[in-house]
Amino acid sequence: MKKIMFVQKLKNGELVTEGIWCIEHEDGCFIIDNIPFIARNIACGDKIKIEFSEEDNNNYFDSIVSASGNSTIRVYFDSTENIESTREILNGMKCESEVFLSKMIIAVNIPKDTNYIPIKKFLDEGEDKGKWEYEESCLSHNPANGLSSLS
Repeated sequence: MKKIMFVQKLKNGELVTEGIWCIEHEDGCFIIDNIPFIARNIACGDKIKIEFSEEDNNNYFDSIVSASGNSTIRVYFDSTENIESTREILNGMKCESEVFLSKMIIAVNIPKDTNYIPIKKFLDEGEDKGKWEYEESCLSHNPANGLSSLS
């Protein structure tokens, strides 16, 4: 496994870097093995190309070779109160999550064969009740997961 650096430009123009663990594939590409907290438009399982920077001795994301079909969402909380119960509910919907407790964020992987419609309904209801805000960071366009009917 190697940590690959992903540079992301925030809305305010600030650049942030996230290191994501990836597994080296036999063809020299890498498979993303973490759920991203910052990087957009990537998901766990995506196959990527990287570039090595001699300047800072790091590997950086270059491009996507093939998408996994998985989706990534992030849920932002104002307090830690609802984090674990939300993770449990999403886990029951076949979604894995990782928590960044000091930032009160969970990053959620939605597997490609999981129907997103009930997950989106759950997220919208929680957002409407003020429990959290969420971001659809990387949505797959796999018709099998229910996304095609949202468009």
